[in-house]
Amino acid sequence: MSVPRFHAYLTIWLLCAVGCAARAQEFPEWQGGGVSVDIEWERATIVAVGNVDNVTFYGEQKVNGLPWPGSVGVEKLYWCEGDFHVTALLKGSLTKVEKYLWPLPRPGCELYSHNPKMIASRYKTRVWFLREEGGLLRPLYDGGGARAFIGFCAAWADGDPLPPRQRVGALLLTPSADCVTAPGEMRHYINYLWQVGDLACLLLGKEECIRRVRSLTASRNVALRKGACEYLEKELETNCE
Repeated sequence: MSVPRFHAYLTIWLLCAVGCAARAQEFPEWQGGGVSVDIEWERATIVAVGNVDNVTFYGEQKVNGLPWPGSVGVEKLYWCEGDFHVTALLKGSLTKVEKYLWPLPRPGCELYSHNPKMIASRYKTRVWFLREEGGLLRPLYDGGGARAFIGFCAAWADGDPLPPRQRVGALLLTPSADCVTAPGEMRHYINYLWQVGDLACLLLGKEECIRRVRSLTASRNVALRKGACEYLEKELETNCE
């Protein structure tokens, strides 16, 4: 075989190999959702406290917009994967370490902001809503308003010595664990309470949930006292006393 012909065959083989490899990479179907946190709990087959590390870029996918509730203007998805390390299991079953795969509409593989001005950078505990697909861990929803996890500024080891579900419920009803420390921030926590209160009561049981919300009415912060009392009366249908 002549050298020019060999080079021609080699070029064709390399082009085919690259093209075939590109075609061989497959991506999961993007799924969006905009549901409340208690509905996320119900729909997730796995809920776990943990962290993701060893993050790497998985692949780039061209898309022609995303189905509702995603953005129609998205043209590319950047898929990333990392090792999910389980600290505590609240629902479902997991091995100690599994691969976690998720998409972003921008490059960078950033699961959450590391900007010190953002609350997410202060989280010490994360509770993830998960499902399994194709042998990989996936977010319950890839976007559209649903959250991939609930974050707390309290370390998991510093929480109440309760079983995992009840410990998360207690953290949800603890303003400082939810990154609220300044008196002026309590109004934000009251809004948050209405978002997560149903899940907290589901995890704790209604009686213990009422007891913990009622304890908030003893706070020296007027906004917290008033907001907790309103939640007890309107949502839990009980009195503040």
